[in-house]
Amino acid sequence: MNYFFQTPPPTRFINSWNETDPLRTLFIGNPSKSYGIPVEFPTRVRSYNTCINNNKMEEQQIQKAVKCINNLIDILKYDYSIQVIRPDTYDHSNSIKTPGWELTNTNENSCPRDTFSILGNTILEAPMSWRCRYFESQVYHNELLQLWRADRNSRWIQPPKSAMTDNLYNFDYPIYNNNNERQHYANKYTYILNNNAEPVFDAADILRCGKDLFVQRGFTTNKTGIEWIKREFGNQFRIHETLLENNTTPTHLDAELTILRPGLMMTCPEKPIKDDLLRQIKNEENDWELFEAPEPVNHKMVDGCYSSKWLSMNVLSIDENTVIVEKKEKPLIDLLENTYGFQVVPVDFFDAYMFGGGFHCQTLDICRDGTQKSYFPYFDRIYNK
Repeated sequence: MNYFFQTPPPTRFINSWNETDPLRTLFIGNPSKSYGIPVEFPTRVRSYNTCINNNKMEEQQIQKAVKCINNLIDILKYDYSIQVIRPDTYDHSNSIKTPGWELTNTNENSCPRDTFSILGNTILEAPMSWRCRYFESQVYHNELLQLWRADRNSRWIQPPKSAMTDNLYNFDYPIYNNNNERQHYANKYTYILNNNAEPVFDAADILRCGKDLFVQRGFTTNKTGIEWIKREFGNQFRIHETLLENNTTPTHLDAELTILRPGLMMTCPEKPIKDDLLRQIKNEENDWELFEAPEPVNHKMVDGCYSSKWLSMNVLSIDENTVIVEKKEKPLIDLLENTYGFQVVPVDFFDAYMFGGGFHCQTLDICRDGTQKSYFPYFDRIYNK
């Protein structure tokens, strides 16, 4: 287990209720020995079928991402005394096989946020919605197990393991988006997952804000998955099913909606929050300010990268006043500094986008100061009726 302690470890190893309390301990992914995106229905939808001809990850790409991540680690360790945990290394050229299906290789494992969410003192392990991510949690298993053993107040929970049979997927969904075919499905809030199938969700579709969890229903989380979260955590959290307009491309919620501090939320202009939930968040009783993210500078990804350009929104908060942002995103940096008074830490991370995420995706906060609070007076009132 690779720890980098500059200060004594916190008394409570697992404690994180939101995205912005002071950060103490952080998991960071590892793109080493990544292979490339394998061919299956969800990856074909994500990459418009080009994954079939672009399967091998180049070592040069991996090393560029490793350089970005190592630089981020140095900033966190030496500038902010944050403890960093690294996962095991796994060779993703290995094939996988279950009784129902098999794949030539697995997904790269640089995004722990996709696989796990920390809900207070609970490690929530997600039932991933892609077959190539079926065993992805294993690369984080040893380190998380030691944290769980050390913190006797902690829990580790996961839903029933999905069999990922064909009935999980809506194979009528268009692989290509010619003539904007997907908009027809987006208008009905219908995606590639069948809502009545077994529960699946990606943890990066969960946005934490104290007593409230916003959970996106979309390409990687189905309605049954949200139902499981409500049953398991409904006594401790208020679960808000989150639907976005014009949702035609697979993107996790943390690259579409960003809580920058209590009372301030950044939204994606291309995928606004559905009106009914938006009205509940943005009203006089709550007194939250919502603003649209500026157009990303990194609007065109390198060949073979299918991440959303809105990874510009995928920032990492050190605390309520300090946020790490991709250094090329000058319009966003200027907005955060000059309009909202943040201390922005610009960090070069574009070359790591190839591996599926920005700062928030490729990290997982294990410990932040703070306790569970409510930041939405409106929800306090309507949920207590």
